[in-house]
Amino acid sequence: MFNKKISAIALSVTMGLVAACGSDSSSNSADVEATEDSVKANYVAMAYASYSDSLTTAQALKSAIDVFIAAPTEANLSLAKAAYKEARVPYQQSEIMRWDTSITVAADLTSDGGLASVDEWEGQVNAWPLDESHIDSIIADDEAINVDLLLAQNGANDNEANVTTGVHAIEYMLWGADNNGTEAGAGERPAIDFDVTGCLDTLCERRADYLEAASELLVDDLTAMQAEWSPTAAATAGTLAHNFINSEFALDYIIGSIHAMATDELAGARMNSGLLLGDPEEEHDCFSDLSHIAIYYNFQGVKNAFYGNYGDVEGHGIGDLVMQLDETTYNNIDTALMDIEVHMSQIMEFGEREVDPIKYDQIIGQASGDTERTVAEAAVDALTELDADIKAAVQVLSLNPIDTSGGGDSD
Repeated sequence: MFNKKISAIALSVTMGLVAACGSDSSSNSADVEATEDSVKANYVAMAYASYSDSLTTAQALKSAIDVFIAAPTEANLSLAKAAYKEARVPYQQSEIMRWDTSITVAADLTSDGGLASVDEWEGQVNAWPLDESHIDSIIADDEAINVDLLLAQNGANDNEANVTTGVHAIEYMLWGADNNGTEAGAGERPAIDFDVTGCLDTLCERRADYLEAASELLVDDLTAMQAEWSPTAAATAGTLAHNFINSEFALDYIIGSIHAMATDELAGARMNSGLLLGDPEEEHDCFSDLSHIAIYYNFQGVKNAFYGNYGDVEGHGIGDLVMQLDETTYNNIDTALMDIEVHMSQIMEFGEREVDPIKYDQIIGQASGDTERTVAEAAVDALTELDADIKAAVQVLSLNPIDTSGGGDSD
């Protein structure tokens, strides 16, 4: 289970998903005083747990895809889609760890063959938006489809939208293009698109090869990232965990990542861009219409980093350090996060309810004043207003702004 402290609203609408990882707002500093070292150690433990859960659900996704390819029925396609949905729960929470350029850029972490940074790696795993025509052109070609081809074609022609790897490539293969605009309905790719014996064109085998290669690569990538945060890695020079623990800028990175995810990514690229432009292409999971899942668990990642809780991992978060130095600043952030949680839980409920669900692309198309859009706009406003509170925490902790210009996502 990823966390036992998710809000009641979110829990009720995520039944069937792997359990969520919201965080309790209470401080962990009541019994033992938080220190820089205790916050660092707990952060590494959370990273290992979240990447382990991400790997486990990716392996389950690959297994479901293998079953579907072997027997391409609508029932098996639905099971693969359900596995994709579950895989988004832990992975989206791990994204808070992406902005590590400031602590990895000069560390030469690839000298031992390991990963250079989370941010560099992330672009192969979760890059978006995705130009589906690039994948279609690969499938329509005659070059053998395998992991090597997907890697070679990822970002081809220096175009960030030419995404061929990661979760969104898998999402596109499972759902197909969503041609419904801001109306109800996700992509409607039929299972027969992968049925070699009943194929309606000549490309079913190549689609199957693509889906298998993409899911294999996703598992490989997450296996590599999980290893970078293991207890063994934490004690091994050249790993991301060891580098983090020994970085003088680790706390700057944690608070900077909270700021980047909350005020830049969520408030900006992942939520407000679509609302402002009225363009469903701006939503995160645009083929499956699961953007409410993606943004909700991105926010849980923000809370996890601040409070220091992820699933069974409960220790000191950077919020504990803030509380020890300035309880008012802590309370301001705590109150703001709880307010945002209410809005995010409502967005989750809109998308998951059985009767008349409203997905995020439908919210994008709503008129000003409509109920669901009002909630989304309130969430954006509250996330944006976190800026001042987080900057206050930076001052309390005597930290420095970090470089958050890394390009893991193609936002």
